[in-house]
Amino acid sequence: MGQVTVQEALDAWQAQYSGQPPVGFMLRFSHDAVWTRIHYLREDAGVKAADHDKQTASRFDAVASALFTGTTVLILSIDIDPSGQVDKAELETLGAERITPPESWIQSLAGYLPDSSHVEFLATTMSWQRGCLDRLWLAVARDLIGRVAVFCPATGDAFLPYGGGADLFVWGAERRSKLGDRFKAWLPSPGMPGALDPRSNGVAARRG
Repeated sequence: MGQVTVQEALDAWQAQYSGQPPVGFMLRFSHDAVWTRIHYLREDAGVKAADHDKQTASRFDAVASALFTGTTVLILSIDIDPSGQVDKAELETLGAERITPPESWIQSLAGYLPDSSHVEFLATTMSWQRGCLDRLWLAVARDLIGRVAVFCPATGDAFLPYGGGADLFVWGAERRSKLGDRFKAWLPSPGMPGALDPRSNGVAARRG
């Protein structure tokens, strides 16, 4: 797939994720068959906080690059407090602009948002290259930015980082298996929430 517009990528997201918003803890339930996660990134208490943040950002980039290199991706951000101290400079540098979100997102988020009229959604598309979001990853690791999602319209894969880890939604058993082999030390052990299930064929079952 070549370069796509933000609207085309949003349409692809809506089709792939059944109209759900790009929020990891919500997608864990609706699309658990394709979910795994990077977790417990701050495991060494002896490391300075700044070095922890850099390590987290580096791991974000390594895993995201394994999923997205050579493809066009949609970068999404949800800021529930636009008047606060959220750092949006890097998003703006990347060309992200405010968008009107799909109505299904607002409906799904209604129970979590204090006032949907104050929520700001930013989005842009770009060709993925290793290191292209280094500053953004660091802002996420330091909790300086709202929720962020990176989505590939060509594969349906999504990467949703947060301060201490990331939710990954990877379609295709073979692709999940390769990801697990490559990043085994960063993924949950068998039996833990988010552990890869090699038997899953990538069809996400929806829960009522």
